[in-house]
Amino acid sequence: MRGQAAAPGPIWILAPLLLLLLLLGRWARAASGADIGPGTEQCTTLVQGKFFGYFSAAAVFPANASRCSWTLRNPDPRRYTLYMKVAKAPAPCSGPGRVRTYQFDSFLESTRTYLGVESFDEVLRLCDSSAPLAFLQASKQFLQMQRQQPPQDGDLGPQGEFPSSSDDFSVEYLVVGNRNPSHAACQMLCRWLDACLAGSRSSHPCGIMQTPCACLGGDVGDPASSPLVPRGDVCLRDGVAGGPENCLTSLTQDRGGHGSAGGWKLWSLWGECTRDCGGGLQTRTRTCLPTLGVEGGGCEGVLEEGRLCNRKACGPTGRSSSRSQSLRSTDARRREEFGDELQQFGFPSPQTGDPAAEEWSPWSVCSSTCGEGWQTRTRFCVSSSYSTQCSGPLREQRLCNNSAVCPVHGAWDEWSPWSLCSSTCGRGFRDRTRTCRPPQFGGNPCEGPEKQTKFCNIALCPGRAVDGNWNEWSSWSTCSASCSQGRQQRTRECNGPSYGGAECQGHWVETRDCFLQQCPVDGKWQAWASWGSCSVTCGGGSQRRERVCSGPFFGGAACQGPQDEYRQCGAQRCPEPHEICDEDNFGAVVWKETPAGEVAAVRCPRNATGLILRRCELDEEGIAFWEPPTYIRCVSIDYRNIQMMTREHLAKAQRGLPGEGVSEVIQTLLEISQDGTSYSGDLLSTIDVLRNMTEIFRRAYYSPTPGDVQNFVQIISNLLAEENRDKWEEAQLMGPNAKELFRLVEDFVDVIGFRMKDLRDAYQVTDNLVLSIHKLPASGATDISFPMKGWRATGDWAKVPEDRVTVSKSVFSTGLAEADDSSVFVVGTVLYRNLGSFLALQRNTTVLNSKVISVTVKPPPRSLLTPLEIEFAHMYNGTTNQTCILWDETDGPSSSAPPQLGPWSWRGCRTVPLDALRTRCLCDRLSTFAILAQLSADATMDKVTVPSVTLIVGCGVSSLTLLMLVIIYVSVWRYIRSERSVILINFCLSIISSNALILIGQTQTRNKVVCTLVAAFLHFFFLSSFCWVLTEAWQSYMAVTGRLRSRLVRKRFLCLGWGLPALVVAISVGFTKAKGYSTMNYCWLSLEGGLLYAFVGPAAAVVLGLPVELLRGAAAAGADLDVCCACCHRPPLRPLPDPLRCL
Repeated sequence: MRGQAAAPGPIWILAPLLLLLLLLGRWARAASGADIGPGTEQCTTLVQGKFFGYFSAAAVFPANASRCSWTLRNPDPRRYTLYMKVAKAPAPCSGPGRVRTYQFDSFLESTRTYLGVESFDEVLRLCDSSAPLAFLQASKQFLQMQRQQPPQDGDLGPQGEFPSSSDDFSVEYLVVGNRNPSHAACQMLCRWLDACLAGSRSSHPCGIMQTPCACLGGDVGDPASSPLVPRGDVCLRDGVAGGPENCLTSLTQDRGGHGSAGGWKLWSLWGECTRDCGGGLQTRTRTCLPTLGVEGGGCEGVLEEGRLCNRKACGPTGRSSSRSQSLRSTDARRREEFGDELQQFGFPSPQTGDPAAEEWSPWSVCSSTCGEGWQTRTRFCVSSSYSTQCSGPLREQRLCNNSAVCPVHGAWDEWSPWSLCSSTCGRGFRDRTRTCRPPQFGGNPCEGPEKQTKFCNIALCPGRAVDGNWNEWSSWSTCSASCSQGRQQRTRECNGPSYGGAECQGHWVETRDCFLQQCPVDGKWQAWASWGSCSVTCGGGSQRRERVCSGPFFGGAACQGPQDEYRQCGAQRCPEPHEICDEDNFGAVVWKETPAGEVAAVRCPRNATGLILRRCELDEEGIAFWEPPTYIRCVSIDYRNIQMMTREHLAKAQRGLPGEGVSEVIQTLLEISQDGTSYSGDLLSTIDVLRNMTEIFRRAYYSPTPGDVQNFVQIISNLLAEENRDKWEEAQLMGPNAKELFRLVEDFVDVIGFRMKDLRDAYQVTDNLVLSIHKLPASGATDISFPMKGWRATGDWAKVPEDRVTVSKSVFSTGLAEADDSSVFVVGTVLYRNLGSFLALQRNTTVLNSKVISVTVKPPPRSLLTPLEIEFAHMYNGTTNQTCILWDETDGPSSSAPPQLGPWSWRGCRTVPLDALRTRCLCDRLSTFAILAQLSADATMDKVTVPSVTLIVGCGVSSLTLLMLVIIYVSVWRYIRSERSVILINFCLSIISSNALILIGQTQTRNKVVCTLVAAFLHFFFLSSFCWVLTEAWQSYMAVTGRLRSRLVRKRFLCLGWGLPALVVAISVGFTKAKGYSTMNYCWLSLEGGLLYAFVGPAAAVVLGLPVELLRGAAAAGADLDVCCACCHRPPLRPLPDPLRCL
C-alpha cells in the first residue's frame, strides 16, 4: 500500500472500515506465519516461533520478484539472542540486485517507519568471497534480509533467468536463550563460534561477540558439510521433511557417535610410516567432543592408535628411519593426578622362602624406547601335589624410565582475556591472543591461529550512553547432591547497557560448596587371596581361600556372599611305599622323599643361581629310583653377571645409544669360558649372551672390531671343548640342542659378513672349529673352495685339512643382470672338530663317521643349480654303508629320517664313495652336513690313526729290560748297596714310567682330562730321566772329591732327580693353566704357545751340564792322585797305589 489521500464523497465514511479489515487480515497472516512487514509483495517472509531454520537465497529471493525480504522475529529480546550463519557464493556479486541485512526494534505500519535500524552489511560482506562463511549476532526484535533493487525490464522470467552470484548463498539461523540455553543449541552455537573465530582476522573480525553457552573450544567439523538439504525454510534429512529439531539433531550429531551430544569424532587419516622398511608404525588420532557435566568428557578409549607398516625386509644397502611413537589414552590425563601411587604396581612381591621356587629372572628390556615403560620378570616353580607348594606370583612388573627423551609437541597456552572494545558505542573490535610453547626434541609445531578478533558494541551512539547495572542476586539453589559434597549457585541479571554504554562488570553466576551428610558406602569385597596348601598330599583333600570385606560405612549395606571358599585338591592316588624314592644324600644335597613321576628341586650351590632338578622314576619292576640330577637351571654367578650386562647393552642399542664397553664384556666372557663351565646352565647362558651380542652387532650404533670377532669365535670353540661334553648331553635333553648353535653361527656370519667394509676373506682357526667368511660380488663371482689356496692354520688338527667344500659360482646369480651388478653375497663355512661326538648319534651300530661342516650363503639363493660338493674323511675303521646326511631346520624330527636320527635327514644329498677312507656328498641345499655309517659286527670305535706296532714293541722291550735290571739290583742289594745303585734304580723307574704313559696316552686322546694328566706326567718323567743322568755325573764328581759321607749331599741327589722336574712341571701348569698339555692327536705338549720349551730348555741344560761335570770330575781325580802320592812318600813315576788307601 502507498500513502492514503482524501476521498471525496462517501468514501471517507468507508475508509475506517477498510483500514480495520486490512489490519485484521494482516494480523491473521502474521499469526499463521504469513508474509507481513514492509511492502505488500508476495515474496515477503516473516519467520516467528522457530528457534532454528535454514533457507537458500534462490528460494527466498525469486528472480522474477521485486523487493523480496526475509524477516526473523525475536520472541523476547531480553531473553533471547539471534545468531546467523551465511555460506557465501563462491564468486563475487555480478547481478543487479543487492541483498542488505539489518536489525531493528519495531516497524510502524502506519508510517512504514523502522525504529532502531542497524545495518550488518559490513559484518556479512556477502560480495566478499575471500571469507566463505560469515556470522552475526543480533539482539533486537527483528533481523531482516532484503533485496532492494528489483529486476530490470527485459530480464528473463523464472524459466529463462540466470540468477546472479549474490543470490547463490544459504543461511542458517538460531535463536538461543540468554539463560539456561538448550544443550543442542549450545553445541551448534559453539561450533559456529569456533568456525567464526578460526576465520577471523583484522580485516574481517568475527561477528559473534558473546554467547550464553560455556564453549570449550573443541575442534568442530566444517559447518558447510551439514547433511541437510534446504527447501524453503523446511529442513530435510535423509529425504524426509521435518522441523528444526530434525536439523538440530543432524548438526549436533558427531560423525563418530550414535546421535549423542558428545563423543568421538571420526579417526584421522593414517600418518606417515616411521620406517621405510623392516617394520614401522603408523598412527592416527581422533577428537573427543566433551559432554558437559560428565567426568572426563564422556569419551572412553584411546586418543591415538597405531598399526604396523612397511614390513618388507630391508635390502643390504637399505636404510630405515625411525622415531619414537606413543599411543595416548584418555586415562593418561589422569595419571598425574595419582602421583606416586602408580609406583606400587612396580614393587616386586616379597620372597616366601619356599625351596621349590626359583629365583627371579633378570628384568626384561624396557617396553618403551623413550619416556616411561614397563619391565617384567618371571620365575620358575617346580611343585607337585606331594611336595611343598609354591606361593606368590610367577610374574611381576615395574615401571622403567629410559634416558631417551620423547618428542614434545608444541602446545598452546590458554587464550588471554578479550581486550576492551575499541569503541564505546557504534561498532568496535575485540581481540585475544595465545602463546605457543615451542616443541622440543623434534616435536610438531603448534597448529591454529595465534590471534582472534570479533565485533563488539553493536549499538547506536546517542547523546548519552547508559551503562548496564546488576539486579539483586537470586536465592541460592538447592544443593546438587543429597549427600556428600555438592554445589549451589545463584544468579543475577544485568539491566542494560543502552546507547553504547559499558557492559556490567563481574559474573552473573556464583557457586559454592554444600554438604548435607555423608553418603552411605556399601561394603565391597577385596580380591580373593591365594589358595592355601592342600590338607593332604594325595587321596583327596581340600584347599581354602578367603577375602576381606572393605566397609560398610555411614550406614551402607554389608558385603553379600561368603567370606571363604573351598575346593577339592590332591585327588590323585597315593603312591605305594615302593613307588616313592627314599630320602637320598647325593652330591652334597639331601633329596627328600618324592613319588615316582615327580621332580624334586633344591637350590643350586652358592656359586650359582637357580634350581637343581632330579626326577623320581619307576624301573621295569615298578620300583622307584632316583635319576641323576640335572643342572640345566643352574647358572654360575659370573655367567649370570655377563648375561645381565649384555642385556643392558642390548637395551641401549635398541634405544639408539652408543655401545660402550661391549668389547670388555666379550673379553670377560672369553676369560671365563676358557676355565670351562661348571653347569649345563652355563652353556645356555653363554648362548643367550652370544645371541644378544649378535643383535648388538647388527645395530648401526656399534661396529665390531676384529678382536671382537676373534673373541666371539673363540668363545664358541670353548663351549665345544671336551670337558663340556657331559654338559652338552644334559643341555640337549632339556634345553636348546645343536640347532641353537647352528642358528647362532649362521646369524653371526650374516652380520659380520655384511658389516665388512671391503670385499675380503676372513679366517678364524681355533681348537675346536674353523670359520671361513667370504664376501664377494655376484657379477665377478667364482667357485668357492674350502680350504682356499694358501691355507695357513695354526692348530694341529687343522694344519692338513682332510675335508673339503666346493660352492659353485652359479649359487651367486639372482637371474637378473641388473641385480647381479649390485648384489653382494656372503659365504660362511664352519668346520667343527668334535661336534659330531656331542650329538650322541650312535645307536647300536650307527655312528657319525666324519666331522661336521656347515655352509651358509646370505642372501639365501632360491635354488642350487649346481650341487654343493663336500668331501669327508672317515673317522673310524671298519665302517660300511656310508650315507650323507644334513641337518633339517624344522623344529620337530625330520619326516624323512628314522626316529633315531632326530633332526638329521638324508634327503637332499647324494652319496658318492671315493675310497675306503673318503666319501663325497652332492647336496641340493645349504645346511649342516656329515657322514653316517654302519659299524660291522667285528668293528670297533677305533680311530683311523692308532699307535704303531713299532712303538708298542719298542716301549714294551725297553720297559721289560729295565724292569729285569731293577729286579736284579733289588735281589743283590745288600752286596751292591751304594749311591750309584740308588741313582741307577731311580733312572730305570723314570724310563719305565715314561714308556707306560706313552702307550696309555695313545688310547686316551678323546678323554681330555686323562690326556692332560698323561701329558703332564710324561713331561715330569722325561725331565726326571735327564736329571738322573745329571745326578750320576754329580755323584761321580762327589765320589772323586770324597764328599759322599755327608747325608745332606745324598738328599740333594733326590731333590735334583725328582724335585727339579716336579718344580718345572708345576710352574708350567700354573702359568698355562694346563692349556697346551695334550692335543687332539696325542697326549704330549702342544707345539703352540711355547709350552714345548718347558721341556726342551731343561733338557738342553742337562745335556750341556754333563761335560762340565765330567771335566770337573777328571780334574778332581788328578788332584787326588797327587795327594795320594804325597801321603805315601813314593815318587810319582812309580806304579800308583790304590787311591782309596790314602783315604
